[in-house]
Amino acid sequence: MTQPLFYQRVVTLDREAHRNFKLSTTVDQTFAANAPFVPLVSVEFVPAAREYPIAFLRGADQALIPVALTGLPDGRNVYLSDAGQWSAHYVPAYVRRYPFIFAETGQDQHTVCFDAACTALNEADGAPLFDPSGEPSATLQKIVQLLSDYQRQTQLTQTFVQHLQEANLLIDATAKADLSDGRSMALQGFLIVDEARFRALPEDTLKAWFASGELDLVYAHLFSLGQLLELLRRQPPKVPEQTLKPRRQTARSKA
Repeated sequence: MTQPLFYQRVVTLDREAHRNFKLSTTVDQTFAANAPFVPLVSVEFVPAAREYPIAFLRGADQALIPVALTGLPDGRNVYLSDAGQWSAHYVPAYVRRYPFIFAETGQDQHTVCFDAACTALNEADGAPLFDPSGEPSATLQKIVQLLSDYQRQTQLTQTFVQHLQEANLLIDATAKADLSDGRSMALQGFLIVDEARFRALPEDTLKAWFASGELDLVYAHLFSLGQLLELLRRQPPKVPEQTLKPRRQTARSKA
């Protein structure tokens, strides 16, 4: 089974087996070092639009998902510092929830899981996940609330994306920029809302989207596209090739 982005070994959180687990106060975020994008839910569009380009990508199942673009394909995440911490003001919820995640166990039923490869979970140091009686601690309760909110927002986001598709608003896009070090950078393979088609929407659709708040999401997405050039400019400078000097050979005479 394909693991979710960032997660290596998803394990169910068990109050007996993991009774002594603690969560470190600082989670090393290098798990996202090679992520060129991070999934977003619709409630994040407005704060995310101030720092990231928001686009739409097709997942493995061909379903469209909104994402914050954080790097070039096969490149590093330019929003992660060398110290392994997020360097932007707004950190997407998908990142903040790590190493925890919900797994669906039935209709409208979910259980808390975690990435067993994450070193932030241990038995030595951090905030306990369970109290002495084995009940969820305040820390774990906040985690469950975050996961619950994310799950609910995911469903609302899917409805929004479906409306964009039904209105035939999404088109393939490409961004290009010439950098100061002489490189030309290009980003492609993502979809955006076509402004001309958006302006041509029927009045009834615009009114319905205004009432549902989806109109604000479209505007936030379009506003965020101004960050595309900034994303390309954030690419690390080209490392100059080092010229290797041949090692001097000393002639030796034979005796």
